[in-house]
Parts: sequence; structure tokens; C-alpha cells
Amino acid sequence: MKISNTAPLHLSNQEVLTHFLSLKEDNDALVEAINLKKARDKAYAKKKYPLERDNPEDIDDGSLLERISEQEEKRLDIAERRGCSDELVWVQSEVIKYLCQPYNPTSRQTADGVARLADELQDHQLTKAEVLQITNLAPTEVVELYAIIEEPDTRYYPDASVKLEEIANQISSTLLTHPSPELAQWTGVGSTGEDQGEGYEHGYVDQDEMEMAAMGMDEQEYVFEGGRDGEGGVDDEKDESMD
Repeated sequence: MKISNTAPLHLSNQEVLTHFLSLKEDNDALVEAINLKKARDKAYAKKKYPLERDNPEDIDDGSLLERISEQEEKRLDIAERRGCSDELVWVQSEVIKYLCQPYNPTSRQTADGVARLADELQDHQLTKAEVLQITNLAPTEVVELYAIIEEPDTRYYPDASVKLEEIANQISSTLLTHPSPELAQWTGVGSTGEDQGEGYEHGYVDQDEMEMAAMGMDEQEYVFEGGRDGEGGVDDEKDESMD
């Protein structure tokens, strides 16, 4: 076993978003291949072993019975063996949705813009952590940069505001005015109003609602405890009870 002493590389949010979008494309192709394999197997089985209850008028898609190339058949077999995890698809969708929220500038960033910004920030004597935070948060106001850069008044003496304004302008120049059309289904900008990212149902929502309802009932019981029918609480003891 070889132990590597190489320092880990940090990824920007834009790089993470690009990676997860690529993974989603692969998973979509995998799910499509799995469904096609199942449909072809069902069509062949129905043709070879017809059942009496089958309606003769129900004709399956004839293309499912057509011969395909050996390479395509191998691809479908591999997809069926691999399978696709619903939980993994859900996690990937949640990460993409988070990075595309309005409070995140990631959806308005590009790979070239992030690379150019990281290169330009090298001229301001910033640490790697500060460069990464500025790249991910993309602050365009000077007051926001004060929360990221440590002791800017000392580092950029005598007029730190001018330096910070320059950095803010560099950040603004790398941001798009609107998210790219490819992210419309995640950001809601330019879409038909249908959020495709909410298609995964795992039962957690209903479970959380039931738990919250139960917590609300417990809280209601606690509020009325000791206060029904004019009874006083612990802090409402009469003075003579202390004698």
C-alpha cells in the first residue's frame, strides 16, 4: 500500500454542480436502458408464452421485438445488472437543487468565469481558503467581503474600501445576469412551472408532517398543564405556602 502525502484539492461549488449534473445524465441514461430492457423482456415473454386472459387487440410496440446489435444488447444487460439506487438519485437531485437556489450564485457562474476569478484573486494576497470562499459565495458588496477577508483594513492599508471595491467588481464581472437555460428545471427560471426535481417520493415528507403534528399536540398539552380551571402554576404559589 502506498501512502500519498499530496494535499487534497478543494473544489468550488460550480465544479461540484457540474460534476453532479454529469452524474445525473449518466443515471438518466442508465434508467432509460433498464426500462428498455424490462420492456423488451416482457414483450418477448408475452409473445412466446401468451396467456388466455390477454386481449388479442392489445398489441405491444413492435419495435420492442426488433433485433438489436450485439453491442446494444450488451449495454442493456450491463445496465440491468448495475441497477439504479433511488436513494442515490434523490441525494444527487437534492445537491443540485441546493446549489441552484436563488441565495446561491452557483447557477450564475461558469467554469471559465470561476477560473478567471480565481486567477485574478491571486493579485490581492489572499489565502487559499479566502479565495475558495469568495469563489463560492461570490459577494458583490464590500460589506460582505469584510466578513470573508481577515483584517482587510490592516492588509490593504491605507484605504481598504478601494481594494475591496476592486475585488467586488471583479466578482460581478464573472457572474451571469440569469442562470443558464440548462438549469431552468432546477432554478425555475424560464421553466413551465413544473419542478422536475420534486419527483422523488420517499415518504419522508408525510412522516415529518406526522411527527410535527404529534409535537404540536404535546406542546399544546404542556401549555395547558397546570393552567386549566383557573389552577395556578408552579410560580403562582401563594405567599402563605412558604410559611
